[in-house]
Amino acid sequence: MRKLRIKVSMIACLLSISAIHAQHRISGRIVTIESGRETSLEFANVALCTADSVFVTGVTSNAQGIFLLRNIAQGNYIVTASYTGFTPRTIALNGLAQSVDLGEILMEEEAAQLEAVTVTASTVTNRADRLIVFVTGQQKAISSNGINLLNALQLPRLSVNPVTNEVSLPGNGNLQFCVNGVKVNLGDIRALQPGDIVRVEYLDNPGLRYGSADAVINYITKREVAGGSVSIDLGNAVTTSFGDDQIAARFNYGKSELGINYSARYRNPTEIWGDEVRTFHFADGSTMTRLSDGSPGDMSENAHNLSINYNLLEDGKYFLNATLRHSITNEEKMRYTSQYTQQNASDVTHTYQGINSDQRLPSIDLYYMRTLKNRQNIILNVVGTHIHSDMSQWYEERKDEVTISDIVSDVEGNKYSLIGEGIYEKTFENTGRFTAGIMYTQAFANNTYTGTVGSVTKMKQADSYLYAEYTGKKDRLSYTGGIGLSRSQAEQEGKEDYMFYTFRPKLTLQYDFSRSMFARLRGEVRNVSPSLSNLSAVDQYIDTLRIMRGNPSLKPNPNYDVNLLFSWRKGVYSLNLYNSYLYNPNPVMETIFRENGKFIYTYDNHKNLQKLNSELTLSAGPIKDFLMISLAGGVNHYISNGNTYRHTYTNVYYRAQVMVMYKRFMAVFMANSANDRFSGETMQGGENTHLFMLTYNAGKFTAGAGIMLPFSEKYERYTENRNLYAPAEMRAYANDFSRMLLLKFAWNFDFGRKVKSADKRLNNADADSGIMKAN
Repeated sequence: MRKLRIKVSMIACLLSISAIHAQHRISGRIVTIESGRETSLEFANVALCTADSVFVTGVTSNAQGIFLLRNIAQGNYIVTASYTGFTPRTIALNGLAQSVDLGEILMEEEAAQLEAVTVTASTVTNRADRLIVFVTGQQKAISSNGINLLNALQLPRLSVNPVTNEVSLPGNGNLQFCVNGVKVNLGDIRALQPGDIVRVEYLDNPGLRYGSADAVINYITKREVAGGSVSIDLGNAVTTSFGDDQIAARFNYGKSELGINYSARYRNPTEIWGDEVRTFHFADGSTMTRLSDGSPGDMSENAHNLSINYNLLEDGKYFLNATLRHSITNEEKMRYTSQYTQQNASDVTHTYQGINSDQRLPSIDLYYMRTLKNRQNIILNVVGTHIHSDMSQWYEERKDEVTISDIVSDVEGNKYSLIGEGIYEKTFENTGRFTAGIMYTQAFANNTYTGTVGSVTKMKQADSYLYAEYTGKKDRLSYTGGIGLSRSQAEQEGKEDYMFYTFRPKLTLQYDFSRSMFARLRGEVRNVSPSLSNLSAVDQYIDTLRIMRGNPSLKPNPNYDVNLLFSWRKGVYSLNLYNSYLYNPNPVMETIFRENGKFIYTYDNHKNLQKLNSELTLSAGPIKDFLMISLAGGVNHYISNGNTYRHTYTNVYYRAQVMVMYKRFMAVFMANSANDRFSGETMQGGENTHLFMLTYNAGKFTAGAGIMLPFSEKYERYTENRNLYAPAEMRAYANDFSRMLLLKFAWNFDFGRKVKSADKRLNNADADSGIMKAN
């Protein structure tokens, strides 16, 4: 009998363990009532989250409205069904211990919905100003940080380089990153553990509060109330001196969180060079074409970044955040050329050009958000920054070992800035959201120039911005209307001051043609202020014929931007057609003129700069849960109307990416053509790049390898200047970055964690040193 009791107990124990680890199914059917008849809803969004709102998995309903969630472990869950123009349905499943059929889930049309979602895929929804992507378990399984997670999300118009950890928009648009609404840098995104990310919000139509941002990526993460986490992310090349290494840690106790993040970045190639062809048309009618043939030289870029963050959260009441940051960067470049003229190729001189720059940037960021009654928030943010810069530039020209020209420029600069902002938010149930805010920026710069030419500049610059915005919805039409007023002013010792006002309206209209297709029209006015470096009243010699000169008479200018987006998505397939027109009257652009036998390179307010852009993006995936494909092609057309010149330029470009996911393996191939830019009289060529990356995620550990430009012998960039007096063509090369093999390793672990959530929403920073460089 005793043996029998033991056997029975063992069997009961095994059955209990089996029940705990059993994998269950959740099924159901999504329906609605149309014209008095029951109708199935295809492509309804069905998301499964844990009881504390952590996303688990999601699917879309089929043509019969049926959905099926597989391999669900025992536990407490929330099932949410959503569809365009319908009120979301939420079902709680407490103590799930077996498969369950939820039966028919009736969706009712919503008469007024502020931010109605458009079903796009099993884990993607669309709102008037953003895409919301719930991160799936598979996407987390193949990712090691917040940057390479973006690769698996395939957000439109976004380019992610998994080898160099770079994220960009077409044409180098202004991209901001946030974590729970807090503006952060790319290093903070890299420190995110994929398991902590609940969803990613891609604001491709950011509101007035985001200033000059063209897009914002906001990561919503879990909030721990106990324990902590550590992440180590290493990426180093084995074929050259190139790497990005980072370590980050977070510690939680009750309402408090303490975080620390350190990163080191280095680029030390040994085979970089450039060739130039410059033609000079002198005032006496003579012409000289100067050719410079470069020899391989050295370059060194090193950066260290440290941040310490503390925040305090009282859920539903307030959020306090304080961040201290300090960055140290050093840049050294050497360039060696053999220089001769087309008119006398045998008369060769040798030039040695270099730059050595050191910069230290400490900053403090204080943020406070208070939640009030009736869906109201008040947000306050103050950011203080000090930028200390030391820079040396030199140009030496020799012939037969005899120095015939020696130019030296040393600059010591200090810039202090303070940014303050206050925001009020009010959300009206089922009607709209009102936002109003004020921002003030004050900057002081003191720069001392010594060497061949000496000078001291003392400058002050202040910008004020007052705005209000309302977002609402009427049937299928979503709208956002806002007005803003900017005031820009600048003072420079011994020079004329300026004060400039800009009226900044914004209007966005989005119309949903169907549950899978919409069009959005956006128009806004922005303010562009001259940089302190361009305003500096100082001359700096570039070489024996060229001088860089600041212009204290520059004025701010408005920027008119109109774009139209057409979007279609059904199942795993999507199409986005983006068209934009930019009109910039009185822009700050380059001017080159002749003076006493020299060529002066400076800046002026010119007539206008126009840019037309059209881009089509086609995406598919995940197909069979393992394949994702994205293809994009576009064209840029620039019209640059200067005071004494007019230029046009057209550039066609493409981007392509193929990603294969199998279990914990991820392979990525990317190819991008040059997305050139044109402003003033200069075309700056983009990068023709392609790469391959393979990674394996073993849970806490991730290892991988990538190769840059595997099919190219050298890295190359092209720049062209079309000035009447001094046209030029320049090419830059680097052998080190071609066929560069990079190894990656990441280690993420945590201990004793419990979860909550938080939200911070401002985005202020200053990184402009105010120093003018001769280049």
